[in-house]
Amino acid sequence: MKIGLWILLVIFWNASLVAGVCVSGNCVNGNGSMNFANGDRFTGEFKKEKKSGYGVYIFSNGEKYEGQFEDDFPNGWGVAYLSNGNVYEGEFKQNFPDGKGIMKYASGNIYDGDWKRGLREGFGTMKYANGSVYVGEWKNNKRTGQGTYTHGGSVAFQKPIKPKDTAETKETVPTRFFDGQIQR
Repeated sequence: MKIGLWILLVIFWNASLVAGVCVSGNCVNGNGSMNFANGDRFTGEFKKEKKSGYGVYIFSNGEKYEGQFEDDFPNGWGVAYLSNGNVYEGEFKQNFPDGKGIMKYASGNIYDGDWKRGLREGFGTMKYANGSVYVGEWKNNKRTGQGTYTHGGSVAFQKPIKPKDTAETKETVPTRFFDGQIQR
């Protein structure tokens, strides 16, 4: 009997770490505030005991997410303030930036474009703090495919990646412009 009670208490205690404690309002179906054992806090809408609708989640490390939730995850439009100084505003899907969004980096760089599972993926524009600009395709957080990079008066075009080495692809070189003149 004592072992069974101990197991039940351990399960309940662990569940309270994950689920949090409702400190005000209606955390089942309505508006409320919930505190978590790790110091995180959430204030917003609940549906069937899950964060769902608009809310603000403040992490114990100072990070903050403000926006739409669905089934306990950031889902829909929101803004994330990260501890490293970066700020993301845009679409979220299952806790990740996913869709259209803008990341303002603490370095001064700004990316405006497509995201997939937290990575720059698809078409986007990166304005670098040094004045350079890249407009084009991204894959796995890297510039790739068709795009234009501008830096200090010169423009370099990236060609699409060719599937195989052929006579045509071996002769393809990036075109660069310097003071309006084509250079190879």
